[in-house]
Amino acid sequence: MATAPQPVQLTDLVGSLKRHWAVVVAAAVIGLVLGVLASLAIPSSYQATTTVAVEPMNADPLTASVEASQSVSMATESGIATSSQVAAAASKAMRPDHRITAEEIVDSTTVTSPEDSLILRIGFTGGSAEEAKAGADAVAEAYLMTRRSDASAQIDRLVKAAQDQIAAVQASAADPANQGPIVQRSLQIQADALGSKLAELANFDLTPGQVVGAAQTPSSPSTPGALPLGLAGLFLGLLVGVPVALLRKEEDSEIGGVEGLQSIGDQIVLDGTKDTNRADTWDIAAFMLKIPTEIGVDGPFTIMVDAEEEPGRGITPGQELADALLRRGRTARFVDAGMINEGKISRGWPTEKKRISWAGEIIIIDTTHLTSDANKVALATRSDSVLLARSTADDSAALRRLVGLLKSKSVDVALTALFPPRSEAMANHR
Repeated sequence: MATAPQPVQLTDLVGSLKRHWAVVVAAAVIGLVLGVLASLAIPSSYQATTTVAVEPMNADPLTASVEASQSVSMATESGIATSSQVAAAASKAMRPDHRITAEEIVDSTTVTSPEDSLILRIGFTGGSAEEAKAGADAVAEAYLMTRRSDASAQIDRLVKAAQDQIAAVQASAADPANQGPIVQRSLQIQADALGSKLAELANFDLTPGQVVGAAQTPSSPSTPGALPLGLAGLFLGLLVGVPVALLRKEEDSEIGGVEGLQSIGDQIVLDGTKDTNRADTWDIAAFMLKIPTEIGVDGPFTIMVDAEEEPGRGITPGQELADALLRRGRTARFVDAGMINEGKISRGWPTEKKRISWAGEIIIIDTTHLTSDANKVALATRSDSVLLARSTADDSAALRRLVGLLKSKSVDVALTALFPPRSEAMANHR
């Protein structure tokens, strides 16, 4: 009967990380180095921001009654601030201290506007702190200059149109066909209205806005430095290294020998891999176990024996130990825990009543056929001694797991008997 696979426990994960700590450390160091190298490869950049208050300008006096906040579209103003026209003017203004093209200025400029406000925040990213400050201020001034120029051009167009209309009215007034008093009065009213419009256009305020917050020279780059990028690389390295370590295939899939067992933490190992007769190894194991000479009548002396199942073997390790004790003149009762309901074991078997019935005896409880490691550990905590029987072909990860669970419950393994694989044992026997 094959043992069912056990769910992964925290001890398994911790043990795997301890065994493959070099993988985790290597991944972390690689991540750290890559982060530092990235900080050196990424050019430093600085960011400065200039704040502009936008003034509403309505160059048409006939619509001057429109609410000021409704006469300005901040989305449109943001587009103007990031336009190639403004960028070209800013590029020209920054020379000769900073030679930067209009295209580079467009790419380096960002404009935001708080909701329900007439404020533009013009951000500029430069290769140096001085360039960032100069760029933000230059774009802001170029935006105001462009806005003023556009408004002035619109005023000039309206003035010329009004003047042309006045000239037309004066020509009509001089026409003999329009000398009647009513026509003359109408033409005079039109001329007066156009004159008033010219006067209003002459007094129109062309202030496009003002800089209310000049850019400050940034004291540190906006790009992350070696420390944050290094730490980020270290963290990413750990994120990669830990799963790799946990999923890494165990190189020592088989125990391989006494060294393999001692690496797991067993202190007392009986090496029977060279014995031609398996019974000889069990005889020595029976001798090494510390079994009281006299067992009191208040209870039994219990020995838990656990081994990996070996297909084709007719006798279990527990029975082999019982036979070895018999050869030494001690009798032992063999109990196959695999024949006991596992739910019963989890609820506290062997019960006190059962232990009383075994009083004065050596009881060998064989857990080889148990499918639950938790039940094996539970029986180990209720036993006076624990013996593990393993072969060099046994899965070291499974053994490491079981030993870790036993240690978590402060259960010491009295002895581990190491046997050769069955095929090798049969060859030795021949």
